[in-house]
Amino acid sequence: MSKNNLKNKLISNFYKTDNYNSGFVLGIISAILLLTCIGTLLVFNNKRVERITIKNRNIDSENNSNQAKITNTLLTEKKLNINAKHLNGTVGRLTNISFQENNTIIRIAVTNGFGHAIHLNLHGKGLILVDGLGNTHNLKPPFDNPSLKIESNTTFQGDLIFQGGITSKANNLTLITNNQIGSDQAFTRRPKMEFFIPINPEDKLIKPKEVEEEEKQEEKQEEKEKNKKKIFNF
Repeated sequence: MSKNNLKNKLISNFYKTDNYNSGFVLGIISAILLLTCIGTLLVFNNKRVERITIKNRNIDSENNSNQAKITNTLLTEKKLNINAKHLNGTVGRLTNISFQENNTIIRIAVTNGFGHAIHLNLHGKGLILVDGLGNTHNLKPPFDNPSLKIESNTTFQGDLIFQGGITSKANNLTLITNNQIGSDQAFTRRPKMEFFIPINPEDKLIKPKEVEEEEKQEEKQEEKEKNKKKIFNF
């Protein structure tokens, strides 16, 4: 073999080896880039999943909180026959109470036996509902008569709406008129009256129609399940 041929052969082998090494290096770089992209996607997806999980957890917590509020709040109605008298001749009577999740509604009738007009909620504040635990529920005053003015020898009849539901832990309520500036004097036009409302867990409460319908559906479903079990037993 001549020197020129040997030289050319060595050069050719060198280039082949160089090309092989270049391809190997490029392959390694491509693999690294691919792994980096996959890792980035996995991290992004994990963060996204984590955000979704946290969001769902917050929604569940909120739903559980709302459910706890509903469970711990009285949602019933009850007929009342509670009377109160004032020295100025005012006579009041409570006839019904409705326990709701966000409001408590009391039906009242007050007759003004005084010689002048009286106010039960003078200046738009003072008529409150207090439970046995000390929680206060303020009145939502009527727009047309926020001070609950009653002319002489007339009777006011209507529903008083108080803010907030009543906790099931409360065993009594007290409705107070003119709590802040009321008077016990016989000549006052702002009589302070108190109506004590006992809450007995053993009382037979009138359930709302929605609750009654739901209970009826549950009873029907239970009856169906019992009938199915009887059929299978045969």
